[in-house]
Formats: sequence, C-alpha cells, structure tokens
Amino acid sequence: MAKIKVFRCRICGDPYIGIDAPTQCPFCGAPQRYFVEADNWNPDEFNLILSEVSRKNLEAALQLELDNAAFYDCAKNAAQTAGDEYSIAKFKALMKVEREHASSISKFLKISRPELEKQSCSANSQTNTKEGWEREDRAIKAYTKFRDEATEPRLKEFFGALVEIETDHLDLHAENLQLKVK
Repeated sequence: MAKIKVFRCRICGDPYIGIDAPTQCPFCGAPQRYFVEADNWNPDEFNLILSEVSRKNLEAALQLELDNAAFYDCAKNAAQTAGDEYSIAKFKALMKVEREHASSISKFLKISRPELEKQSCSANSQTNTKEGWEREDRAIKAYTKFRDEATEPRLKEFFGALVEIETDHLDLHAENLQLKVK
C-alpha cells in the first residue's frame, strides 16, 4: 500500500497531502514539477531582496491578480443569477486561483493580501468568458515581460510558472468560446 506524503507547492507555498503530488496545484494551478516533499521545503522561498524593477513588477502583478479575481467573482455571481452551473464552477475556480496568486505575490512583497474591490462584468457568461480570455492574454504578456526583467532567479521561476498557469486559463476560455461557436 502506498504511503501518504505531505508536499508543498513552491509557487503558492500551500501544502498538499497525497500519495503523489497533484498534476496541478489545487490552490494556484502550478504544474506538478513545482511540488516538493514538505521535508525539502525551503522556508525562505518568499524571502528575497527585491530589485526596484522586481518590486514594481510584483506590485503591478498584484493589482492584475486582484482585478482578475474580482472580475471572476462578478462573473461567478452573474452565472449564479443565470443558473449556469458550469460557468459558476469555472469562474469560482478561476477566482480562487487568482486570489491565491495575489497571496503569493503579497508574500514576496511582505504585505497582507489586499481585499478585492468590486469589478463589473456582463450578465452573460459567454461575454465574460471572452473578457476572461482577454484578461489572461494581458496577464501572460505582463508576466513574460516581468520574468524577462527579473534579476532574481526565484522570481524568474515564479513569473514563468504564472505564464504557464495563465496559459492554461487562456486555453480553457478559448475552448469554451470555440464550443459555443459550433
């Protein structure tokens, strides 16, 4: 019988208990390769001396993640009003992941994660999916730039992981938009 282990995600820091690390972090969406067994966790993962450029980029990333989380919260609420169970689940999951990204960025900045401010969205899930795609596309472009500008190897890794995660979100939205067109 396989033994249960404790793992930690190097992108968000959250623990996971299982026989193996999950294929994707259930909290932040990071791929499996970012998991380490808890015994190998470095408690200083988020304790960096930041360059001014990296601090500025982390602050911009934090705002982007908070705005996207608030948008997905609005989209989830609109889907609830419409009784669209799939979109409720999708937008709720995306909101949670974006909030987790904001928490991770806050750890690097050594601040408490700010609360979400209200964002507007459409009453239509298809329209919100299209806007979600546009938001993820902007995030990928920003995080690619932030990764390339980072002088800290850990931030290069972190922003690279966010590019991967947001690309998964972009692909999800693209698939949903394509399915509705058929």
